[in-house]
Amino acid sequence: MEIARGYEGTKEAFTLRMVRKVEGFFTSRRDLIRTIHWVMFFIFIILLLIPPLLPYPPEEATALNNFTLFANFLFWGLWFPLVLLSTIIFGRAWCGILCPQGALSEYASKKGLGKIPPRWLRWEGTPILSFVFVTILGQLVGVRDYPLPMVEIFGGTMVLALITGLLFTKGHRTWCRYLCPIGLLLGIFSRLGMVNFEGRLVRKGEKGWNTLCPTFIDLSRKQTSRHCIECFKCANWRNPNAMRLSLRRPGQELEGISGYEPSLYEVLFLFGATGLALGAFYWQASPLYIQYKMALGRAFLDLGLGGFIGKSGPWWIMVNYPEAGEVFNYLDLIGISTFMILTMVLALAFLSLITISSTLSLGGSRSRGELFVMLGYIYAPVALISIVTGLGAELFEPLPHGRVLKGILISLGALWSLHLSYRIIKRETGRAKVTPLVLHASGIVALVSAWYRVIV
Repeated sequence: MEIARGYEGTKEAFTLRMVRKVEGFFTSRRDLIRTIHWVMFFIFIILLLIPPLLPYPPEEATALNNFTLFANFLFWGLWFPLVLLSTIIFGRAWCGILCPQGALSEYASKKGLGKIPPRWLRWEGTPILSFVFVTILGQLVGVRDYPLPMVEIFGGTMVLALITGLLFTKGHRTWCRYLCPIGLLLGIFSRLGMVNFEGRLVRKGEKGWNTLCPTFIDLSRKQTSRHCIECFKCANWRNPNAMRLSLRRPGQELEGISGYEPSLYEVLFLFGATGLALGAFYWQASPLYIQYKMALGRAFLDLGLGGFIGKSGPWWIMVNYPEAGEVFNYLDLIGISTFMILTMVLALAFLSLITISSTLSLGGSRSRGELFVMLGYIYAPVALISIVTGLGAELFEPLPHGRVLKGILISLGALWSLHLSYRIIKRETGRAKVTPLVLHASGIVALVSAWYRVIV
């Protein structure tokens, strides 16, 4: 036993030394982070602006011999799925160290007007609307398949990040906190992450107060990691009273979510975003969408709008690439957007119903609303892994047994959600009650089944 404890102590001491080395590296080399920002910015610009200038890739082209397909693979085969997956280990380190949009917004804010963000911008529903709008628009214009929509979506959000920085709050990232389409998603998943910044409750003016947090976190009351972009600005390895980099068990924050500022908006967004993502895959791969589109077309014909729904529109609102043999019309635009909204609403209603039913079977001193919010986070792991395996299709396709690997990953995500359900319920009631566990298991199985149909 003594040997085991000594071994554990040695591991903890080694881990602490490594954490302090990482902290010291970044806090003593702040210019390096700025350099990384600019390198990422220029890489981003090159990958966005060169493909639209090149001819459309021939059928035999691959990512290994065609720059357009190579850039597309970097965005959708590597960057987006791996950024989401990295939150399990690194939290939102992408946002603070690598993201060119957030960095551009912060640098612009230092030269900007410094206005206070208006109330509508600070509303917690604003990033939800941003995510929904950009996700649906991306599907309509074919952002995963064509270079011009990449410029529209990613270049457009970069311009918005720049404008936001020029308008609001000097030295801060108003864009990252309130407007970034994937900021809220990364924030939720970062609650699963191993990395955290914590410290004594320092007050402004006390020794240990290094700087204002660029994402408006009150460092004297910091509890959750959801808004922390891990920029290391609050850390100072020479000052023992500053915020310190620390490690924790993956999922630890969600297991004790009652102490980490749970948010109803986050839970509703998690439910809805899962349905929206499912809709994005179902309209491309399921006969359900074909049936829905045909019914919608008949309804428009009955209204005498056949001429309208048969027309195509410009490339910046719908796919219009005759040279590639793909042209959308207004029926496609209406069908895809409404289908995705319907799947979002259905997922939101289904998961909310299960979670409400679960709260009714639990006792304790907490209100039903508090229990609903806490239990809603149970679906974060399975949602994360499902979205990653769906968006990372290009990453898995070349791998041997790629479909099997995706199935295994989704199953692991489901098991993690089941474990999280057990931990949260036991923590709140003192024992693992069967009824809420069974209810949440049914919800998780339903999600896994829905994802399996389109991505495995």
